[in-house]
Amino acid sequence: MKKLKIIFFFLCFLSLIASFSFGQTDTGAIRKHQFSLRVDNDALAFSHFDRYYTNGVFFGYSHYLSKKGRLNVTISQQIYTPERYTSNDIRIYDRPYAGVLYGEVGYQRFINRGWLSGNLLFGKIGPGSKAEDVQVWYHTLFGFPQPRGWKYQIQSGALANVKLEGAVNVFREGKVDFWLQPRIALGNYDRSLGITPSFRIGKFNRAPESFIAGSRVGKAGKRELYFQGGASFRRVYWNATLQGTKKSFAFDLATMDPIRNVNEFFGQLVLAYPKVGFAYRFFYRTQETSLAEGQFLGSMYFYYTF
Repeated sequence: MKKLKIIFFFLCFLSLIASFSFGQTDTGAIRKHQFSLRVDNDALAFSHFDRYYTNGVFFGYSHYLSKKGRLNVTISQQIYTPERYTSNDIRIYDRPYAGVLYGEVGYQRFINRGWLSGNLLFGKIGPGSKAEDVQVWYHTLFGFPQPRGWKYQIQSGALANVKLEGAVNVFREGKVDFWLQPRIALGNYDRSLGITPSFRIGKFNRAPESFIAGSRVGKAGKRELYFQGGASFRRVYWNATLQGTKKSFAFDLATMDPIRNVNEFFGQLVLAYPKVGFAYRFFYRTQETSLAEGQFLGSMYFYYTF
C-alpha cells in the first residue's frame, strides 16, 4: 500500500508540473486530436483493494469533426474479483471473477446547453481479455497476494452493446452550474437505464470547450479548475461481469444476479489546460450483488490535446 501511495502522489506531481509547463498555449487555436489515459483502481481510494471492480484502464482518442461534432474511440480492459480473491473456494465468493476487453466508438453532437452522443461497443469477456495475466503481473510487481480463482471466471463470450447519452446544463450562475445526464445501454454487456445529476464549483468553460464533455478538442478555451460532485443512479437489467453472456452462461461455474438499483456518489477535482490536463475522481459504488458490499474507488485521468 505504501508503494501505491508513493506512485499516486508522484503521478499527481508530474501532472501538475506538466500542466504548468505546457498548458499555457494560444487559447484561440483549433485542436483536432486528443489522447487520454484513465486508470480506475480501488487502491487509488486508499481503502479496501483488490476486490469487486478492482482495476480498469481506458485509452481514449477524440477527433474534432466540426464545431458541433466529435468522434470518440476508447479501448479498455477491466478486472473484477470477489473480495476473498486469494481463496479457491467458490462457495464463499461474493461476485464472480471476470475480465473484459473491448473497443468503443462514438459520435458526440453538441446542442444548446449540452450534447447528445451514441456509442457502439464490441469486445470479449473471459480468458481472452487477458485480465488474469495483467492482475498476476502487477501483484507480482508490487508483492501482493496472488489471486487463486481465475479458473472460475466468466467464460469466453463476444460482447456487443449500444449506449445513448445526453447532457443538459440546467443551471449556471457565475462559478456554479448544475447538470443532468441521462443514459440508456442495450446489449449483452450492459442493459441499464441511468441518470446522473451533478454540480460544478470553480472556473470552467462552456460545454464544447470543457473537460466535462469528455475531451477538449476544438477551440482551446481557457484553463479550467473546478470541483464536480454528484450521483449516478442506475437501474440494471443485465451485467455480463456477473451473469456472463448467453453463449457463456451454460459453461460458467459462478454467476450471480445483479442488484437492480446500483448507485454511485462521486467527487472530482479537474485541472484542465488547452493542451494538457489532469483529474482525480473519488467515488463510492453501492453493492452490485446481494452478497457483496459497497466499494470505494479512485480514478486518475490524463490527456494531451494537439
